[in-house]
Amino acid sequence: MIELFSQRVAFPNALLLFQTEDAPEVPDIDGVANKWQTSSMLALAVLHDAEGEVDLQIRTDTPSPKLFLLFEGRLRSTRKQVQLITVYLDTLANIRTSGEHLDLRVWGDDPRQPEVVIIECLTGVEVDPAPGLSDR
Repeated sequence: MIELFSQRVAFPNALLLFQTEDAPEVPDIDGVANKWQTSSMLALAVLHDAEGEVDLQIRTDTPSPKLFLLFEGRLRSTRKQVQLITVYLDTLANIRTSGEHLDLRVWGDDPRQPEVVIIECLTGVEVDPAPGLSDR
């Protein structure tokens, strides 16, 4: 197991956002689906902060087969970085890539409001946790 990041995080509005560009196009969140995407942002439904914290992990190996595949795809980023943020634009971590895309799978313990979210990076990455995140 290669774990690059692990933190328990409360998510306001129950959304984990993957921002790929400096001025992202925010997807239209309809409240029906559990994921929404534009060319510069991916939004995934997670456990609401009123219900507790989410165990968020970033790793390079495939997790337990007991988890649900929430997303599989490629995120394009001309700045070679994908930021994990909350709806209040609090940065949780920066995933730096060597190229202009990040291939990934996102796994969760529940298909609608996961309390465990594992981001499996399929391309070479480095992860920078947000400064002060462990103090929250």
